[in-house]
Amino acid sequence: MRRFALLLSFLVAVHSVLLCGSDEMAEDPVIGLLLLHDQLMQSSNDAEAKLAHERLKSAMRKAWDEHDFWECNWAALGERMGVVTAGSGHQRIAVITWNIELQNRTQQYGGFIISQRRDKSLVTNELTHKINRSTRNLLDTKKRFKADNWPGAVYYDIIAKKQGQNLVFTLLGWDGADGIRSRKIVETLTIQNGRLRFGVPILDLGRGSEKRLILEHADAVTAMLRWRDDLQMIVMDHLSAPEVQMKGNTSFYGPDMTYDGLIWQKKHWVLKKDIELRDPDMKKPWNNPKRLRRKN
Repeated sequence: MRRFALLLSFLVAVHSVLLCGSDEMAEDPVIGLLLLHDQLMQSSNDAEAKLAHERLKSAMRKAWDEHDFWECNWAALGERMGVVTAGSGHQRIAVITWNIELQNRTQQYGGFIISQRRDKSLVTNELTHKINRSTRNLLDTKKRFKADNWPGAVYYDIIAKKQGQNLVFTLLGWDGADGIRSRKIVETLTIQNGRLRFGVPILDLGRGSEKRLILEHADAVTAMLRWRDDLQMIVMDHLSAPEVQMKGNTSFYGPDMTYDGLIWQKKHWVLKKDIELRDPDMKKPWNNPKRLRRKN
């Protein structure tokens, strides 16, 4: 069964590259990266998973040292792992992230960020996940991180905003935490002269500027965090405890049918609480979450 799955993944990757229409299909490293990621996902134990993780990181290093990321079939990578791009010209970046879940339900992460200098040369930064040996890993909302002590996440969206002549990037990500809790994360990032800085104080959450926003909730529930282009807003579920005595214990937290948002104002993300949110994809009449909460 595993051999069949690998063969199927290989054929899908080949088909995807053929559709790309590149004249250098044989040199596109994406097929090999997809196969290594499949091996990682199909690992049967932690030791096997960690070896596959290292092989994938090594192949990524080699791929982006030898190839131009934007000339490869990078969209195919985004079907298996977190791949987001933003900016243009010398401020263009790509962020590639993935995770492995260990048998104790904790996560390890891998990642690369590819950026472009003014002379159009590419800079590849490998993200080194700083693994906390405690299963209760709390992210500091006021701390800065570099590429070599990255706290880890899988990023699924990115928003670029102007700050003077430079761009500041806001990443939306997922962290599987410890199997009891999960997190959605609003992370901030700047790149200057090829150097990465995670944690830019541009989040006004009503208690001074913070460098990231963390939504921590019970692993059994799903929390929404996404960019709404029609609203020009990052929208999210408001999380709370189901009972007063559980307040502060985020392993019980979940959406309470109200929503908050982040709006870009004066070069900051400003938190707006209890927003009205209409989903354009809903086919049925919209129900005011405030009224639903009172009814319940």
